[in-house]
This record gives sequence, C-alpha cells and structure tokens, in this order.
Amino acid sequence: QQSSAVPTPDPEPTLPPQVRSSDKKAVDGGTFLRLGADPPTLDPHLTTDVNSAVYAVEIFGGLMTIDRDLNIVGDLAEGWEVSPDGLTTTFRLRPNAKFHSGRDVTAGDIKWSMKRATDPATEAFNASVFLGDIVGVDQRLDGAATEISGVRVINDRTVTITTDAPKPFFLSKLTYPVSFVLDRENVESGRDWIFEPNGTGPFRLAEYIPG
Repeated sequence: QQSSAVPTPDPEPTLPPQVRSSDKKAVDGGTFLRLGADPPTLDPHLTTDVNSAVYAVEIFGGLMTIDRDLNIVGDLAEGWEVSPDGLTTTFRLRPNAKFHSGRDVTAGDIKWSMKRATDPATEAFNASVFLGDIVGVDQRLDGAATEISGVRVINDRTVTITTDAPKPFFLSKLTYPVSFVLDRENVESGRDWIFEPNGTGPFRLAEYIPG
C-alpha cells in the first residue's frame, strides 16, 4: 500500500565534525568558514600538524601538488623529466608562476627555500623525512655543508634535483609543506613576516588575528 504522506525535503548537508554551525556564515562574495583551531605556525617549513597544514597548503605552494583525484601533479612546475638512471629530475617552472606580490618565482627561489628548510637553524622537524633523499641534504642538516649539492639552478625557469638512489615516490614528497617555496626578502624582513606572507598558493592571507 502506497503512502499518501507528502515527501519531506532532503536535509541540509551535514558539516564536518570539526566545523560548528556557528562557524559558518554568509559574507559578501561567498561564505566564511572557520577551518579549525589556531595553527601553531603558518611557516610551511615548520608545519608538522594538520591545523597548520590546512592553511599552509592554501597560502603557499611547491613544485608539486595533489589534485582532487589524489594524483601527483605539477604546481609551480609545468613539467619535469627524470634522467635514464632515475637519479636526477629536471623541473621546468610555469612561466606564470608568481608570488602574491606579482614577482616571478625563479629556480633560485626553489633552491633558497630548500636551503632554508634544511638549515639546522630553521629547526624544520620534517626536513630529513621529506627532503632527505636529495644528495647533500644530510650534510646540510648536520651543519657540514652550506649548500645542497643535489639542487642545481640551470636558469631562472629550470632546476635539477638529484636523489641518492632512484626514488619513484620522490615527487610525492615534494607536495609536503616543508618543500614549499618562500620569498627570501619576505622571510628576511623580520620575525613577523609570517603575518604578511608572500606566498604562491591560491589564497592570499588578508589578516591574521590569533584567537
């Protein structure tokens, strides 16, 4: 026997457990959504937790990223080739790769950022895990070298990275925030640079008020 009851409309989508209904409100041009707790850091090279990574991956970027289908794809890199021995990967930067300030991202920025991430003074906890396959990183982390011998700038749009052995998973490691590119002038402007970061990601930080 068919029911004569009037069908009820579908309920509104349930918000993820980490997002309370009070966190979501309409604003001009879109929706405001609180992403989570205050991040312990906005510095991608120091990011080790989910709350920080949620923001880091939107404000900053690196050579590679992960698409919606979980494929490893180029971000700042428009293409790459692996040498026949599987050791050296040559990355070509996108011609329109820019920082939020409008300055072009160069291969020199990639190299400087990796040097900064592996500088013992930076104390990047995950640098050895995600960048340790690169030739010269261990020596850099130990303070025995000032350069990373496995990272070479060919020209403004080309950089090569050499690993200590063929690593099919190496490109996936470059999606982690510790490998993201930073603007040297921005970072060296003072300890509060992170409140006005000059990133390359899809979103620019407009303002950060802790709490």
